[in-house]
Amino acid sequence: MKLPALKEIVEERKEKAITDLSDGYARNRLPLEEYERLVEYINKIESERELVVVERIVAEHCADPGAEPSMAKPAPEEEDDDEEDYSRHQGYGSGIINHSVLSARVYSGPVQTGSQFINILGSSHIMIRKKDLSKRRTRLQVMNILGETSISIESGIRIINKAIPVLGNSSINQRAKKQAGSEEGIPELEISGVVILGDLSVKLLKE
Repeated sequence: MKLPALKEIVEERKEKAITDLSDGYARNRLPLEEYERLVEYINKIESERELVVVERIVAEHCADPGAEPSMAKPAPEEEDDDEEDYSRHQGYGSGIINHSVLSARVYSGPVQTGSQFINILGSSHIMIRKKDLSKRRTRLQVMNILGETSISIESGIRIINKAIPVLGNSSINQRAKKQAGSEEGIPELEISGVVILGDLSVKLLKE
């Protein structure tokens, strides 16, 4: 008896999310391409967990433009030897939610503890160098649903991968594992989160 009621609540929340998103688009707070992608994804949502993630993304787009921005300033484009064609480059920072929904993005620049990356049916490439991390351990959170997230690190960074795969993959390349050795005082990057039916990989940054 509870299941139909829950489904009805989810549908109502989906309708509200689309309404809020439409309002944000009407106020020029997001481009048409992003609006269409999000609406398409919202219509396909069946679980409350996915809906919660999307509601947070919609809230960012519909925020008052006079309020403090929730996204970091765009990072300068960098040369990348990977063959993938990424649609956008942008930076990230403390407490910021960075998302790829049905799109491909590259992230680069300083990383602070609390940075979050949400990837839904998309592709995210995160490039991290030693200068981007603090002297203490930096914690980064990833939620990957049916997507591909690759993290490329500069040599000299110790990686601690706590991301949990659920019918997916979460791995560190052997070269990335060994390159930091047992040296003291080197930057540490701790990755946590969940990978659902997707792939999370950590490898050395191509120079």
